[in-house]
Amino acid sequence: MPHPPYIWWYNLLSEIILRIIVGILLILFSVSLSGCWLKGTGNTGMAYKRITPKMEKQMAYLLNKGCGEEQYYLDPSIAMLYSLIPGGGQFYVGEKKKGILYLLSSPLIFPYLTSFKDAQNSVDYYNFRYTIKFCAEKLGLLRKKASQGTLSR
Repeated sequence: MPHPPYIWWYNLLSEIILRIIVGILLILFSVSLSGCWLKGTGNTGMAYKRITPKMEKQMAYLLNKGCGEEQYYLDPSIAMLYSLIPGGGQFYVGEKKKGILYLLSSPLIFPYLTSFKDAQNSVDYYNFRYTIKFCAEKLGLLRKKASQGTLSR
């Protein structure tokens, strides 16, 4: 006994729906592994690093006081080269947990591409922080704590 013609359409439609659901689940899984959901979630080690308005105000103040040179703590070109290995840029800037996360999610393309931008953001952030500290020390705006031996404002 032959199958009714609507069975073929039903099988095709169910296959398309199944592929769409699997695609959506893969996208959600790759976003969760990439750490995108951590963006802006405080001061955790896994969150994206970004230059804040407070840091920009500090830098503007230091530039007005006479500090005009940018200091590089990390080289952006080296971070980009290390990023060819999934998580390599994160290992370069010292974010080991994030590097492991990107390395484990490397079979998925979205986390791999995200790791490039994340490594560059981290390099920019750390270089900016280093420049602020360097300029503040150069201009004598930081003083050493006698008891702890650390620098503070």
